Amino acid sequence: MSRFGSCLCWIALFMLVNAVMAVGQSGGADEGVPPTRIYLPDQYNANGQNFAITQDQRGVIYVGNFAGVLEYDGLNWRTIPTTNITKVSALLRAKNGTIYVGANGEFGVLKADSTGTLGFVSLSQRVKSRFAEVLSVLEMPDGIYFITQNRVFRWNGKTVNEWAVEQAVLSAFEVNQSLYLFRKQSGLSVFRNGSITPVSQSGNVPLLFDLLDILPLSNDKSLIITSNQGLFQLSNNTIDVFSSPVNAFLSAHQATSGVVLSDRSLAISTLRGGILILDLNGQLKQAIRGIEGLTDQLVNAMFTDREGNVWLALNNGLAQMEVPSQLTLFGTSSRLTGEIMDIRRVGGTVYLAAVNGLFQLTNSVVRPVPGLNMSCFSLAEAAGSLFVATSKGVYQLTGNQKQVLTQSYALSLSASAKDPSRLYVGTENGVGMLTVFRGKPASYRPIPGFSERVVGIHEDQTGTVWLETLTAGLHRLVATANGVQVVESQQGLSTLFYNRVAVTTQGVLVFNEKGIFRYNAQQNRFAAYNPFGTDKPGTAYWKNNLMEDRSGNIWTVEGDKKRVTLYQKQGNGFKEFTTPFLPISTSPVNVIYLDQQGLVWFGGRDGVIRYNAGIARKYALPYQALIRKVQTLDEKNRFSDVSFEYSAASFPIAKGLNFQYRLENYDKAWSDWTPESKKEYTNLPPGNYVFRVRARNIYETPSREATYSFRVFPPWYGRWWVITLFVLAAGLLIYLLVRWRLKVLMREKQALETLIQERTEEVVSQKSELEKQSEELAIKNDQLEKIDLIVQSINAEIDFANLFQTILTKFSVIRNMTSASFLVYDKPTNSYHFKALRSNLELAHVASVGLTREQAENRYLSQTVEIFEDIYLKNDVYYEPLNSPIDDLDTPKSLITIVIENKGHIEGFITLENTTRSGAFDQRDINMIGNLREHLIAAFIKTRLLENLENTLHDLRNTQHELIRQERLASVGQLTKGIVDRILNPLNYVSNFSQLSEEIIHEFTDRLKKEQDVLSADVRDDIMDDLDVLKMNLAKIQEHSASTTRILKDMQVLLREKSRDFQDTDLNQFVETKARIALHEMKGDYPDFAINLVLNLDKKPVRTSLLPNEFGQVVQNIVSNSYYTLFEKSKLTKDFMPEVRIVTSRVDDQVILRIRDNGKGIPQREIANLFNPFFTTKPTSKGTGLGLFMTKDIVQLHRGKIEISSKEGEYTEIQMTLPVLGD
Repeated sequence: MSRFGSCLCWIALFMLVNAVMAVGQSGGADEGVPPTRIYLPDQYNANGQNFAITQDQRGVIYVGNFAGVLEYDGLNWRTIPTTNITKVSALLRAKNGTIYVGANGEFGVLKADSTGTLGFVSLSQRVKSRFAEVLSVLEMPDGIYFITQNRVFRWNGKTVNEWAVEQAVLSAFEVNQSLYLFRKQSGLSVFRNGSITPVSQSGNVPLLFDLLDILPLSNDKSLIITSNQGLFQLSNNTIDVFSSPVNAFLSAHQATSGVVLSDRSLAISTLRGGILILDLNGQLKQAIRGIEGLTDQLVNAMFTDREGNVWLALNNGLAQMEVPSQLTLFGTSSRLTGEIMDIRRVGGTVYLAAVNGLFQLTNSVVRPVPGLNMSCFSLAEAAGSLFVATSKGVYQLTGNQKQVLTQSYALSLSASAKDPSRLYVGTENGVGMLTVFRGKPASYRPIPGFSERVVGIHEDQTGTVWLETLTAGLHRLVATANGVQVVESQQGLSTLFYNRVAVTTQGVLVFNEKGIFRYNAQQNRFAAYNPFGTDKPGTAYWKNNLMEDRSGNIWTVEGDKKRVTLYQKQGNGFKEFTTPFLPISTSPVNVIYLDQQGLVWFGGRDGVIRYNAGIARKYALPYQALIRKVQTLDEKNRFSDVSFEYSAASFPIAKGLNFQYRLENYDKAWSDWTPESKKEYTNLPPGNYVFRVRARNIYETPSREATYSFRVFPPWYGRWWVITLFVLAAGLLIYLLVRWRLKVLMREKQALETLIQERTEEVVSQKSELEKQSEELAIKNDQLEKIDLIVQSINAEIDFANLFQTILTKFSVIRNMTSASFLVYDKPTNSYHFKALRSNLELAHVASVGLTREQAENRYLSQTVEIFEDIYLKNDVYYEPLNSPIDDLDTPKSLITIVIENKGHIEGFITLENTTRSGAFDQRDINMIGNLREHLIAAFIKTRLLENLENTLHDLRNTQHELIRQERLASVGQLTKGIVDRILNPLNYVSNFSQLSEEIIHEFTDRLKKEQDVLSADVRDDIMDDLDVLKMNLAKIQEHSASTTRILKDMQVLLREKSRDFQDTDLNQFVETKARIALHEMKGDYPDFAINLVLNLDKKPVRTSLLPNEFGQVVQNIVSNSYYTLFEKSKLTKDFMPEVRIVTSRVDDQVILRIRDNGKGIPQREIANLFNPFFTTKPTSKGTGLGLFMTKDIVQLHRGKIEISSKEGEYTEIQMTLPVLGD
């Protein structure tokens, strides 16, 4: 070969490699893959290989398979075999809706039988020629063509014509109503009524070896796809070269099929390079690869259904793909990353902060960032670098270089817009500031005086920085003369828990489970606010996430982290959009990231999902509900027992079909929506019926109805002629019986008339007496029933506060009562107060009124008549004015007073009043009240005793808690609490100024070394010695300052009011979680030291009542002590295997929790002092002596006990006994 030829080969190879790499990296580095569903052979119960796909007018999908034609209606698969049960290689839906089938050695059509079920009807039986596999089925103006290797068949609706073809046909196509055949030796030709006309080729077109597909580009241009030679153009019956950057890629990766998408784009499948999406100019729009289940699969055919989905006939199954799609996925990202906590694009690369580390998107693939495999929570960008908040501190990532900036557990980050060199860092115990400059080391400074866990940081337009905490409410950073100070900001917020902040053009919004609130800077207060412009109040919303994009649109996630909603800005209002996000409505979302150019990212438990608003997608496309099967269940086919099976031809990737049905003339209304696709009716009465069904897909788009009309025939004995015979026979029989009976009656008439006359007078008198007795019994029965209902309600009520209102409510059965009241004796005030009221006023109006016994008796008992024991009646009532709200009550015309007396003391008065007329209460009312009296007194006394007992128990508990608190405060000292508060701030200044002094000494030392020639050697040595002494002194100051600070902070915790919110908790799960968290946190103090955690927990869940924060501190204190003693022992013992063992065991109604380590142990003489405050076995710089003291206090607060056993040099075991909850 010449040097020139060799050079050309190298140039061609270089261009091929560049083209392949360009396609491999095209389509965007972070586009992801469209939603895809794979159908495996065991789902459709047929052979794995599929060869052709089409769709009928109803929307039902048909697939060519080795077993026949597969029919899929959206829910169910059915196989339609051909006559000879052969491979179906080609399918066509004609313009009239008929499905034509081409198979191996046969062809035909699908037709419905008498029941509406489709079956294969052979057309090839009309010809005698033998042929092989049908390559294509095409529709032309003069009929349907079935193309085989050596023959062409045409069905015109009545007869089959055939033509023999010289040279084997490899493929056939319909282009602008012309039939094209491709033969290897002759190339592409036009077939018309048996004549074949070759298609011309331009001079630069090589000999074509095969043609896979011809797709339309415009009215007069088509795209030719070959397997290994790239793309060509067919125009004016001439083949020409089609320039496209994917030609080399297709040649290298072997194209297999092509199809036109719903947006007129072109999709081409390849054997090893995925699926390419091209525009009509041949430019690459997207390369789809890496879909699980499609890797290395051969795509035999592609088809676009009427909803825009692309169906792939594979060598092993089927695939359904949503292309184009607004939502794209990233493979198995959730299994690699764990839960996504934050997303950010920096320098063109999308980074993911996740539970399993930091990740980046490269060519639509999620890849871990080396060296950052710890839990990551938040991301920020500043000075051209990415900053990551992790469980091991804050990291700075610049290019491929990473640097650790802090060591403490970091939860949140925020870059300041006002000061680009400043970042705010939220940690587990406060907040700090990072100062960064491009190309310079970053410096970190914690903000003193604030120790809450900060989970979110936001800077508003004014530069104010807002801090989110989980349980301590909302705070702000405020500049002061001494620096920056943290200020609490809760005004107007109804909860301290999980307040989230969103900075929008509408102001600073805070959202929590109580609603959405807006900050008013002038009033320094929050007020409920609705940012969406709807009629709902702000308190009607519960959002977990809320963000505003550059266009003023608002993106939200509901409070349960599910259901994304877009409130799109339209004029002065918003329009709510949820439809595009319904397929991910069950996936929890932690973070929404508003990217550039209409891209939005969602991250959460199921990985990362991308939304592209720039892609048009129609969701409300019409589709048809289908009644697939109607079956009568009765033996005689009268349709009185009938079942319906139905589906709907809608194929969203995310399944979610629901149905509504109604049987006209039987069901009164439509059923509720249900996923069930079958309905049975039994024992339908005779008549005409119409069964109606409609569907709703995952996008909540309703389908067109499907109906089925039928008639239920009556049984033979219900026919009209049988009923007529029955009526005639019965009439004749009655006539004969009447004639005979009349004769008998005439004879008896005379005797009866005499007897009737004698008994009439007796019956009349007895009737009057019986009617009177019946009326009395009815009245008594009614009274007894009402009394029984009242007594049951009174006896069931044990709440003293509710008893009175219950009594007055039940007294409404007394017919003539229009108002009532209940006054009860209050011992502290020695007066009677209203406890319940039915009147023209509310109870609150007279709640402050107190009547002395004399006033009450004058008002309710004076000038009364005692009608029963302790029951008094009074008419024409007059009340003396008392100059109090009681005077506003309506004065009754009739009054009944019931006195509740216990051991000679009047406990209360019940008044029953009629305000309209005097003498309103009759004897019936009085009798009922008399029968109720004893029950009222008994219920009152019982409930009063229960209330007294409850009050006594409450007082005992309060006294007990107060004694415990006083004993604790006595041991620590009230003076200590004040000292702690006053010492902490000076200590912080001591610590800060000692650090500053140390920095000054370092700077002075460096300056001294640079100018050492100025001083004599002796003077220089003396100064250096003095500086070393100062360094040692400062180190001691910092060490003892830190130790004192720890002690004081522990004392603050000790003196803090304990929570009383006990929660039902699984102790096993709680202890395991807290122990692992404690061990994880201790690794920061002992980075190269690891211990073995052994869990031997009770097999059954152990339910206990715990204060989660306090008892979590118990576990953390004990595990922290174990970690320290194990570390100390490891320095003394070679080949030491450190271990912490946690055991739970249930004994009767208690659970025993043991935490044991194999550390240094504790001398017996020191065990008795371990629970004393300020006693510690650690050095002063390591321990405070308050951990076990607080631990014992918390365990006793849980009504438990704690014990310590230890053997010096071998082990230490702490045993806690706690009560368990009943099963």
